Amino acid sequence: MKVSICGCGWLGLPLALSLKSQAIEVWGSKTTVEGANVLQQQGINSCLLTLPLIGDIDPTIVQFLTTDVLIIAIPPGRKNLDPQDHIEKVMSLATAAKEAGCQRIIFISTTSVYDPLQGEVLETTPVNPSSASGQLHYALEQQLRQQWQQQLTVLRLSGLIGPQRHPVTFLSGRQQLSAGKQPVNLVHLDDCIGVISAIITQHPSMPIMHLAASTHPTREQYYTAMAIKLQLPLPEFGNDDNGINGKKINSNQTIRYLGIVLQHDDLLQGTPQIR
Repeated sequence: MKVSICGCGWLGLPLALSLKSQAIEVWGSKTTVEGANVLQQQGINSCLLTLPLIGDIDPTIVQFLTTDVLIIAIPPGRKNLDPQDHIEKVMSLATAAKEAGCQRIIFISTTSVYDPLQGEVLETTPVNPSSASGQLHYALEQQLRQQWQQQLTVLRLSGLIGPQRHPVTFLSGRQQLSAGKQPVNLVHLDDCIGVISAIITQHPSMPIMHLAASTHPTREQYYTAMAIKLQLPLPEFGNDDNGINGKKINSNQTIRYLGIVLQHDDLLQGTPQIR
């Protein structure tokens, strides 16, 4: 099996290394020569790729796109966000992949498509996103679905935590934080890799999946506990009730369907990996 990953960053690179360890032929893309060289040094077939794809496509890019599975893991970024530009980039990639003979796509989306819903959220819950990120990702989900039909799996990930990435480092020591009673929806990098690997090998017919740890402590409970573990200044939350009925991502259907067990399901266990 051959898997190509567009976007070998914080999620894509460890995913590529994990797949390589399973004797899967893995290709990864980077936007710079230096980045592509790093992939090669780690035993990943590399491709220098800049979006959108326009005109004649380099043979190496065609080889990258001629794959059993293409994983699109390219977040739009938060600064100077141009939704239409990002959609054009991703759809140019998807179109070129179809022309190159790619068999199926896994699109890494976000649970922000569920904003501003409250209460328990299932994979089948209808969405009408209000945030810019949610609207952008949902628009891409719809356009990719129209193009790829049943050969597309959408995986909506909750807030990502793992090595060198944890929100407590930004909240530590801050005062009068809002929404302290809002439940957190987070998922660890290891569990993201496990679920994506299962989707690759199982080719599920379930079109939309999402992922979050099943525990949902409040923001105040969780970030206070994590700051204590790291011996950081505690965040201080106000007394507002904002978010008290906030959304809780229920991933039970996805997890049961794939037959997996999350490694980091209890968010209050373990210590954040900030280095």
